[in-house]
Amino acid sequence: MAENQEGRQLFCRLITPEQVLYDGEAKLVVARIADGDIGVNVDHAPVVSTVEPREVRIYEDDDERHVFATSDGFFKVSENLVQILVEEAASPDEIDVDEAERRVEEAENELSDISEEDEEAERQREEVERRRRIAENLVRVAREYGEG
Repeated sequence: MAENQEGRQLFCRLITPEQVLYDGEAKLVVARIADGDIGVNVDHAPVVSTVEPREVRIYEDDDERHVFATSDGFFKVSENLVQILVEEAASPDEIDVDEAERRVEEAENELSDISEEDEEAERQREEVERRRRIAENLVRVAREYGEG
């Protein structure tokens, strides 16, 4: 299935602190890392990077694809193993769009409330922006890849 001519296989693990969402063979793994989109197949060069809040697509073969909305995190490729470590991830059909939209709105309200005079304002703004991007990504992936 996910083998090259020499019989080597690619494996992928998508892990959050709560659970392992995917742990198995893959023909191709596509994700957004710090430098842009990356596609990894068997015998890919080693990579260590951050992963951006986007979708991760894991193709087991030509017919079987798994999609997950992810938060930011870490991305590593080494010896035919792709490891994606994120704080949050969900398949499109598991995403509660209303809840994700509420999270976007909550973050936008928080952004408007951050005081410019506050010494912590820049750090707060970055964290709230991060939470908003993650929630927006959940909404986008659910709408783009969900079945309903």
